[in-house]
Amino acid sequence: MQKGIRLNDGHVASLGLLARKDGTRKGYLSKRSSDNTKWQTKWFALLQNLLFYFESDSSSRPSGLYLLEGCVCDRAPSPKPALSAKEPLEKQHYFTVNFSHENQKALELRTEDAKDCDEWVAAIAHASYRTLATEHEALMQKYLHLLQIVETEKTVATQLRRQIEDGEVEIERLKAEIATLLRDNERIQSTQTVTPNDEDSDIKKIKKVQSFLRGWLCRRKWKTIIQDYIRSPHADSMRKRNQVVFSMLEAEAEYVQQLHILVNNFLRPLRMAASSKKPPITHDDVSSIFLNSETIMFLHQIFYQGLKARISSWPTLVLADLFDILLPMLNIYQEFVRNHQYSLQILAHCKQNRDFDKLLKHYEAKPDCEERTLETFLTYPMFQIPRYILTLHELLAHTPHEHVERNSLDYAKSKLEELSRVMHDEVSETENIRKNLAIERMIIEGCEILLDTSQTFVRQGSLIQVPMSEKGKITRGRLGSLSLKKEGERQCFLFSKHLIICTRGSGGKLHLTKNGVISLIDCTLLEDPESTEEEAKGSSQDIDHLDFKIGVEPKDSPPFTVILVASSRQEKAAWTSDISQCVDNIRCNGLMMNAFEENSKVTVPQMINVGTQDSGLWAHSPAYVGPTSCPPSALRLVPPGGEVVHVQSPDRPLGPGCRVDPGRRWLLPGASLQGLDHTRPVSHPTRMFAFGRHREVPAPFALSSSPSLHTPATRSPGVTVGKCPEIGKGLTQDLLPQAEGVKAEPFENHSALEIAEQLTLLDHLVFKKIPYEEFFGQGWMKLEKNERTPYIMKTTKHFNDISNLIASEIIRNEDINARVSAIEKWVAVADICRCLHNYNAVLEITSSMNRSAIFRLKKTWLKVSKQTKALIDKLQKLVSSEGRFKNLREALKNCDPPCVPYLGMYLTDLAFIEEGTPNYTEDGLVNFSKMRMISHIIREIRQFQQTAYKIEHQVKVTQYLLDQSFVMDEESLYESSLRMEPKLPT
Repeated sequence: MQKGIRLNDGHVASLGLLARKDGTRKGYLSKRSSDNTKWQTKWFALLQNLLFYFESDSSSRPSGLYLLEGCVCDRAPSPKPALSAKEPLEKQHYFTVNFSHENQKALELRTEDAKDCDEWVAAIAHASYRTLATEHEALMQKYLHLLQIVETEKTVATQLRRQIEDGEVEIERLKAEIATLLRDNERIQSTQTVTPNDEDSDIKKIKKVQSFLRGWLCRRKWKTIIQDYIRSPHADSMRKRNQVVFSMLEAEAEYVQQLHILVNNFLRPLRMAASSKKPPITHDDVSSIFLNSETIMFLHQIFYQGLKARISSWPTLVLADLFDILLPMLNIYQEFVRNHQYSLQILAHCKQNRDFDKLLKHYEAKPDCEERTLETFLTYPMFQIPRYILTLHELLAHTPHEHVERNSLDYAKSKLEELSRVMHDEVSETENIRKNLAIERMIIEGCEILLDTSQTFVRQGSLIQVPMSEKGKITRGRLGSLSLKKEGERQCFLFSKHLIICTRGSGGKLHLTKNGVISLIDCTLLEDPESTEEEAKGSSQDIDHLDFKIGVEPKDSPPFTVILVASSRQEKAAWTSDISQCVDNIRCNGLMMNAFEENSKVTVPQMINVGTQDSGLWAHSPAYVGPTSCPPSALRLVPPGGEVVHVQSPDRPLGPGCRVDPGRRWLLPGASLQGLDHTRPVSHPTRMFAFGRHREVPAPFALSSSPSLHTPATRSPGVTVGKCPEIGKGLTQDLLPQAEGVKAEPFENHSALEIAEQLTLLDHLVFKKIPYEEFFGQGWMKLEKNERTPYIMKTTKHFNDISNLIASEIIRNEDINARVSAIEKWVAVADICRCLHNYNAVLEITSSMNRSAIFRLKKTWLKVSKQTKALIDKLQKLVSSEGRFKNLREALKNCDPPCVPYLGMYLTDLAFIEEGTPNYTEDGLVNFSKMRMISHIIREIRQFQQTAYKIEHQVKVTQYLLDQSFVMDEESLYESSLRMEPKLPT
């Protein structure tokens, strides 16, 4: 059974049209709205297990659809009328549809006719296929049980056959012995007369009993071995793997049958019809509709025959070589997928011919088609490559790593994924161009910016545009007037670079408004524009904060403001989120372009023109302390006109540490402590390799003093940043609420889980505050790094403070058992941080264990348990810098946010790219490949910055982690270590 599908707008529209024409059940129903306050009348159409709903029976495109597979549909009681209702409610009949999907709200519907309600309930219940799913599950259980029985019986039969063969050999040997004994007995009897002896008969009986017991014990032993293997994980994995292969064979057989119907019931008959005297369709149209469908059918027929031949040699099943043969030929799907949308358009155009439409319906009425249309059969090849990818994923999940086919199947999966990405990109690009051209044709005046292939469509919808007064204020009461909703209604289109505002004309045509084409690079967004208290009182009931404001400052024309009103809070949130994201992307691209300047200074885009003040300007958020009184989500800016406005400020993240050599302009990875000489203090110079160049640098953790608290950082010639708080006892305490009178409790009073959670909370709060501008131009490696990248430098200090805290906590214990207990507890904290995806804390703790003062304590480490040492090795291997942090990158790739990565890894990558890749190509053009690599790294960092942890703040734990009163410097740590365990005489 197909595990998943992907639908685009074309598929939904096609299926919706099919549901309108051939749906099993159609009609008007009332649907409860999402906020459960009112009912909306929609026109519903049921097609197999898809329930479409339209605005009316004349709508050409569906408003939405529901997947009914696995749902439960039942009648629902009518709600009781409210006590305050003066008139009784009309008699309505209610029923609900509960979906099996997680977090999907139940669909509540009603109708005025009881019979109509019962028919809808019966139709939806039949479309859910719950009975088929139950029967399928029961049959699968029986099938698996029978497979186990067959395997057991085969094994037992083999063992019994071997026992029979051994018994036959034993019988022949006994016969030979008996013959020898008989000859000897006859010779003895011939020489003398002896009385008969009953001993021979007793011996035979004993031997017979012994032979029976040996056979019974052997059978019992082999039965136990077989049962143990049947219950083993390896046997279970092999059964699941074989089940995937059998399912793949069934799916391939079904797919070949679908292609056979497509070719024999449609393609070949239509070719013959195109050659008739009065052809209903031309040969060119047949080729455009079906393209290379026949070649695809031949290919999969060969592949299916190969699969069947391999199944006959079960259980020694080998499939990888079949995929090796199939992979080079699957490129023919690129042409089919690229042509699919065009083929459906040609088919729709041909259907306007009555002769062709009649002939096509005759073909579709054949029993083989099972009431499926030609469009359905043309859609099947679109999902075959993703189906192979899913099958190979399942097959690899149940294939051991040492299996002979593992590498070949993994290679086939990677090649299929690459082919799928290429086809997806081509289809997406083609669909985007078609979408832009369709919108451009709808605009009477035309719109040249839509002819730009890099212009990507984002969203569209109807919004109300509010006119502004001469003073730039909203006219009182205008937002709530009915005339404005009619006169001010606009059709808005958002693209990656522009916002287009149009009015609707006759025949569905659009007219551009004045200033209707807005460049997003000139825009700033404010969701809650300023208004007077009287205006707020007069309009809040009508608009309910549904308006948002866009300030536009073009370079070659006077600035203006656009105020738009959405129909709901959800729609407003969607529009503002998409607009801010587009503006943010343009801003990031602009900053990247500025990174190619010779001085590598990061500048703010021209869309933000900030005037300087004596006290400086700063985004007032929990992470910033500034003199302004603006709301937490806004930044006060002073434009040339003098009027104070609020501009939405993007999140400015703050993050974890790496090592920076202050005097040599070079980055030191914080995890590279394994190469240190642990027999001497860390303050001595150590030779290390950084980015392929051999430098002599101070050891990690020996950093210069942090920048001053009140040093202003200049971000660009036009922006002056206010006072920047300090990390540790400054910034992190500003990020978290503090309780007065609460003293820091000692390490023993906190559990490992509490320390790990609060350390993760602190690390992520610090990590998410690093602004992305600091990642450009290698500012952390310049002489003025404290001014250019203050947050990266302060994050380094936070990393070292935690590392020093851990080392001091271990060293300050004079008793060896207490030191061992502290080490084991901190290692437990590191393992919990690993589970919380806080890899920065894992590196903080493991780096502390590798400090010279800690590493040299041989007597202490001898008492540490083997489990703790094995766990330390596992954590150090995870965050090791070997192979460019290969293990850490793999862990980050497989984890979902929230997460705190190690920032030094990303800074290393950025330095490699900046120094190893030129800004311009040999032809003097901008090196966009370098820009894309930098953008990819920053996008990954911001992804981890934007998802917060849901951890409750515990003041007593964070105060301990931020307490530097008992922390020792490197020299004191080493002296204390020597005092506890002196050096042995050489």
